[in-house]
Formats: sequence, C-alpha cells, structure tokens
Amino acid sequence: MTKEMTDETISHWDDDLLDRRSDAQFLYNFLVGQVSKRNQQGKTSSYVINIDADWGDGKTFFLERFAKDIEERGHLVVQVNAWKDDHAQDPYIAIMAAIDRTLQPYLSKPGKLEKVWKATKARGGAIALRTGGVIVKGLVKKLSGISPGEIVEAITDDDTMSQALEDGAKAGGDHLEKLFDAALENLIKGFSQTDAAIHDFKANLGKVLASLPDDKKSPLFILIDELDRCRPTYAVQLLERVKHLFDVSDVVFVLGTNSNQLQHSISGAYGSGFDGYRYLKRFFDRTYVFEKPSTRTFIESLCANLPAGKIRAPENELAEVLTLGCEAYEFDLRAINHIMDMIDATATAWRHKQPIEIALLFPLCAHFYRTGKAEWPSTTDEYLRKWTLKKTSKVRYSSDNVDRSINFGIVYSLCIANMSNLTDAINMDSKSPTNHYAYETFRMEWERRKTLEINASVQKELLGIVANAGKMKDSER
Repeated sequence: MTKEMTDETISHWDDDLLDRRSDAQFLYNFLVGQVSKRNQQGKTSSYVINIDADWGDGKTFFLERFAKDIEERGHLVVQVNAWKDDHAQDPYIAIMAAIDRTLQPYLSKPGKLEKVWKATKARGGAIALRTGGVIVKGLVKKLSGISPGEIVEAITDDDTMSQALEDGAKAGGDHLEKLFDAALENLIKGFSQTDAAIHDFKANLGKVLASLPDDKKSPLFILIDELDRCRPTYAVQLLERVKHLFDVSDVVFVLGTNSNQLQHSISGAYGSGFDGYRYLKRFFDRTYVFEKPSTRTFIESLCANLPAGKIRAPENELAEVLTLGCEAYEFDLRAINHIMDMIDATATAWRHKQPIEIALLFPLCAHFYRTGKAEWPSTTDEYLRKWTLKKTSKVRYSSDNVDRSINFGIVYSLCIANMSNLTDAINMDSKSPTNHYAYETFRMEWERRKTLEINASVQKELLGIVANAGKMKDSER
C-alpha cells in the first residue's frame, strides 16, 4: 500500500462525517501541482490558499487531518494556531517558532541544515527588531499640520525619539526641523537595512528547504488555523508577514478562516470606510470554500459528540428525529449549531438515569433560540405540529402497510399534560404509535420510581437546565 493510501491515513478520517477527506485529496494535488507549474515557469513557487468556512463547518477538523495526510506523503508540515499565539508581539516570531519546532528532529547533528537555519534565524531577528512605522505616521501628521504634541503622542514605540521631539518642540521650530531631518535619515537607513535583511532571510530560507533530508518532499506546508479569532491588528500583521517575508519558492500556506467574520473585524478595527473584503483578497492566491453539508449530515456530525445514552428517541434514530425537527422549524446551519450546543450542554448536565425525552428537549431549545425565553412552548405551536417521523411496517402475510408514524407535536402535548403525575401518565391511551411512544416515555420512569413518593417526572427539570444551558456561549462564536 502506498503512502497515499496507508491504513493510518484512512483511520484518521474515520470520524469524517462531512466528507472533508475528498477536499483534502483535491487540495493536496492542486497545491503540489501549482508549485510544480510555477517552478516550470521560472516563477517564485510560493502559494497561499484560504480555506473559507463558517464556524462549525469543520475547518480545524480538516486542517488537523490534512496535516497528517501531508506528513504521510513525505512533506514537512508546520502547524500554527494564530489565536493561541496572538499574544506575541510579532506574528513572524510565532511562525518562526513553529518552523523551528518542526525542524528540531533534523537539527540534532551539526551539518548544512543546522548552519543555514541558524543563519535564517539570525537575519530574521533583525527583521523582527526593526520598528519605525509609528514614527513614519508621526512625520505624516507633522506634514499635515498636526501639533508637535500630537506627534510626540503618536511616537510611543521609541522613548528616546519621543523625548527628543518633546525637547525640540520646547526649543523651537528650527531645532524640531533638524530632529525630523535626522529621524527621516535614520528611517531611510533603517528601511534599507530591513530590506537587505528580508532579502537575506528569503535566500537563507530557500537554502533551508534545499538542505532538507532526501526523504522529505517539496514543498513545505505551513497550516495556520483560527486566524479569524485573533485580534484584527494581529491578523493583519500575520497576513503581511506571510506576503512579504515568506514569499519563497516551495513554501505553501494554508489558512483556515471565516472570511466574512474576519473582514468585518478588520473593517471594524480600521474604520467603517475600510474595505476589509478587498484588503483580504490581496493576500490569497485562491480561496477554497467548503460545500455546505446537508442538514442531516451536519446533525449527524454533531450528534456524534453528544453524551451517550442520555437522550431518548424512537428506535435510537436521534439524528433523523432532530433533522426532521430542524426542517420543521426551518432552521439554517448556524441556528442548528446553536441549538445542538444547548442540547449537548443539557445532556451533559443531566444527572438522572432516565434519559431525556427528545420530544421535550428539542422544542425547549428551539423555543429558547427563537425567543430568548426559557419556557415551555405552546402546544399549538405551528412548527411543532409539522414535526413528524414517518414510518410504515408490513402486515404479516399481506401486501398492506401499517402507518407507524409519530407526530412529535402530539407527543410533546401529551408529555406536557402528564409529566406532573406519573400515575396518570401510565394510564393514558396508548393505542396509536404516537400515543404509545409518549406512554413509553413515562412507563419506563414509573417502573424505576414507583416505590418513591415523588410522583412528578424528572422531565420537568428540563426547563431549568435548558435555561442555564442557554446562557452558555461557545468561545468560538
């Protein structure tokens, strides 16, 4: 079996319920092909692709497994979590640290790779230490007629220069002009030094790639996740670094973003007139958009993470029942994600052996999502009445079918009417499939608790638990 099709490769996609493996196969072939094509054309063969997907659509899941795929194909893979690293002063440092971690197994012995990597880090250090952007802004403000005091306030990155300008402002205009001339001269000199450092850095990084062990294929992949969760200024800095410092042949960047959220964050940080969409586009060679999963597939993927055995549904068809419920309520994927979060939190906090009845739990969560209120929805709710699991069964020795459908709006109404008194609940009419399902909800509990004096069903506690679950917010949203 080839590297592309090892058992391990297949196993790390075992829980791939959104069919992201096919995306990974296409993207790998596409990216390697793009690098090869650019090399043949004599162009710099770096490539930057943006994986654009909403929260909950599996970007992190995809990037983690895509990294394993690429490694098994013989490439070095650098993984960066931009959100965890946005405490760094410069994103360049975070990327270099991640590359350093990836290279460590090959740096244990002195050799060419160790030497060129050391040189790369040395030139990179000069880049990271260069400042001056704020001073440039101060000069622009001066030329625009802003007062010296405001200039000094803007130049906070260099205490010495700030103090000199303040002293100059007190001494008079001629002295201030001389200081600005000196500052501008230093900026030009610093720019030239930084430009040379960037050139040397790129050249040395190219030598690093050329010095990798023979069993490591080109290109080098750098995967960056959680960019849309960063501080907007940090995200912009990171993209600038990728564009200007790592534009080196045989380096591929794969970034996972919610581009819509990121562009709005950037626009918010830089002003309402700032075109975040156009700004982002210039950093990416291509953007790849995940296909939206079907409601059923999406819910199946979320149900896989629910606590086992804590929610009751007909014949254990929880994903099917929830899919029908979400379709009855006409929820989109974002709404489904929020509601499933509430269901998960409620099930996790449930302390009873008796499982939660889905005919009660889902309407509670759906109502909370729609109204923001923790209350039992009306039994005449139009959405509830549309929530039906259609089933039929064959009559023995006949070609006829028997309707075994369950209307969850009716189940909900029966549960609401009977959950305060288990004795009454087990005496309800149970002839129809719908009524029988509601009856079974309480019969099992009554069998467990009939020796106790408490006669109300534990299902009544759902209201309070859902109210608390609704207060929880996923940190990714």
